Amino acid sequence: MLNIIKSFLALLIATTFLTMGIGLLNSLLSINMRLQGSGNQTIGLVMSCNYLGIIIGIYFCQPIIQHVGHIRAFAAFGAVVTAISLLHGLYMSPWFWAGLRIGFGLCVTGLFMVIESWLNEKVEPVFRGRLLSIYMILVYFGLGSGQLLLNLSDVQGKNLFMIAAIVSAVCLVPISITRAVNPQPLKVPRYNMVKLFQLAPLSMVGSFTAGLINSSFYALGPIFGLDIGLQVSQVSLFMSITVWAGLLFQYPVGLLSDRLDRLTVLSAQGFLVAAVSLGIAMLGRSNLGTLLPMTACFGVVFTIYPVSMARAQDNIEKQDIVPVSAALILFFGIGACFGPVTSSLIISKVGPWGLYYFTAACGGTLGVVAWIYRHKLPSNVEDQVAFVPIPRTSPVVSHFDPRGEAEGFSNDNDDN
Repeated sequence: MLNIIKSFLALLIATTFLTMGIGLLNSLLSINMRLQGSGNQTIGLVMSCNYLGIIIGIYFCQPIIQHVGHIRAFAAFGAVVTAISLLHGLYMSPWFWAGLRIGFGLCVTGLFMVIESWLNEKVEPVFRGRLLSIYMILVYFGLGSGQLLLNLSDVQGKNLFMIAAIVSAVCLVPISITRAVNPQPLKVPRYNMVKLFQLAPLSMVGSFTAGLINSSFYALGPIFGLDIGLQVSQVSLFMSITVWAGLLFQYPVGLLSDRLDRLTVLSAQGFLVAAVSLGIAMLGRSNLGTLLPMTACFGVVFTIYPVSMARAQDNIEKQDIVPVSAALILFFGIGACFGPVTSSLIISKVGPWGLYYFTAACGGTLGVVAWIYRHKLPSNVEDQVAFVPIPRTSPVVSHFDPRGEAEGFSNDNDDN
């Protein structure tokens, strides 16, 4: 396995630096807009534009990668991401930033498409699950570590924008100098959304709910911290702990979902998110020592998406695995577009704790719906596929999912 890691070291290093830059820039923008006096709705709308860019990128980036190849496409997308990071610091206007957010999300989708398709094609199926786990760890590590970079300089200055650009630019180096053979042209499936929703309705609902909650936390979590009186260093710690806790929750939740009916697990996740959210809203006001352990528990929200994906693959035909998985990411992105906008409206009405009232409502709704339908959509626990903690990055991650091989499924890349 060590030799496998060495052969993919360039891609894994690139993933780490890319996600660090993303994590830093996302929180930096939210904090900056708040300190400049922007309202909650403005911040929510600007930050949701990133997810709009991701959705556009799902359709826009594939032809570019097919036309110029993986390495050139990665260099182009990475260069634009670096430039966009710097542009945020050159002209500080929320509406200018909204346009930049769309471009940023689009290019980040392209970068992840390159990384994931490259990993997928060049790794043998027997090692794919372990490599995916390492990849997932680095995604969460990078996103969490990026929050801590907020402490390197004044958040209202331009230095942190330059640091975000530098960190993002570093991801170009290992890919540009690698001697690995360029992968085959990327194939991302086309799909009928209505048909795919009918194949896995509760999984689509779970993915949409995860998008609502996760995007709201990433976009408005830093604002919540500032509004309740935390210092920037405390906000960065608050965000990092939540993201890293999400990684730690993957294994125990995955173990439960493999042993129990997944609709039961999804229902329990929804109710747990609701309970933790209400707990934070009611008890987190006391002090930071109470808030941090509770926000660590809130990290369970990052397990909703992979359980939803596993549930979808339990009940569909092998030829539908890849398009359904890609559709789940699209549903996540759609939910992520609405999350910051909706939660910001609630925050404007009830104050910063409205963020957790919103996540409680989302979690509770998922819990009730999954609980009702767990009897209408039964599943045999013995026939469930293995849980894989998949991060939400690009549709290519559905090709990278080793469960396809575990079920005897061969994806498009395997035919090349």
